[in-house]
Order: sequence, then C-alpha cells, then structure tokens
Amino acid sequence: MAHPPSPAPAAAPAPFNGHFTTTEAIAGFIFVKIPVGRRHDESDPLHRREDTIDQMLRAQSLGLVVGWGDSLGERRPDGLRPAAYIRIDINAHDVQAVRSALRALLPTLGAPAGTEIHYTLAGHSLRDIALDTGWQLEQSFSPLKNRPNP
Repeated sequence: MAHPPSPAPAAAPAPFNGHFTTTEAIAGFIFVKIPVGRRHDESDPLHRREDTIDQMLRAQSLGLVVGWGDSLGERRPDGLRPAAYIRIDINAHDVQAVRSALRALLPTLGAPAGTEIHYTLAGHSLRDIALDTGWQLEQSFSPLKNRPNP
C-alpha cells in the first residue's frame, strides 16, 4: 500500500507552484550584478550563488530568484564581447528586506567590490554598490544611460 509523501522539514522552503497568495505579493523587482573575472566567473563555476540566494529568500519568505545569466561587457578589438557580470533577477515581497539580506549574504558568497543591487523606490531607479569599505546605498542610476545620474 502506498503511503502519502512525508511533509517537508520545517526549515525547507515551501515549494513554489508559480502562483503567489495575497501575502506573497510581489512588491518589486531587484537585480544583482556581480562582476566576473577575466576567465568568466572562476569563483562560482557552477553558479551556486543563484541557488544560495534563492534558498535564503524563500526560507525567509522574502521573494525568489526568477532568472540569471551573463551580461556582456564592452566589445574588444577582436570583436568579441565577453561576460562582464553575472546578473541575478529577483521578485521581492519586501524590497528593503531583500536589499538588507543581500548586502549581508553577497560578501559571504565571494561577491567582489563592484557588485551592485538594482531596484526601484518611489519611481526612482537606485542601486547599492559594494565597495572595499562597505556598501554605498541608494545611489541614483539611469538605466537608459547605464551610468549614474548627475
């Protein structure tokens, strides 16, 4: 006789069925840009960062990773455009809480200075930038120009 599946342990994030309840409504979209080295991302060749970030967000009911991939850099003289960043896309239930959690987690995952967390608050495109000395918060950013606002 078949037995019903055992419930997931209390610490495991709930499975996502593609639909949010009203308590899980998306409050905002966030993306993280992690600079990569010359030979692609040697510090995370299996892209475990994305998994770790997703697990943390789900475990704390903050949101979830909805995608990730390479962002191309400037064209080289040989015509190639190597990856400059790993980009991680996140649907956030609470933008401020996700930002805070990411600022604590990213350094533990080897994200270097130059890592950016992009988000929108009150209609303004902003980013938090990792520096060697800590995080520079709520920096204005113009996504159309791909550079900071004056």
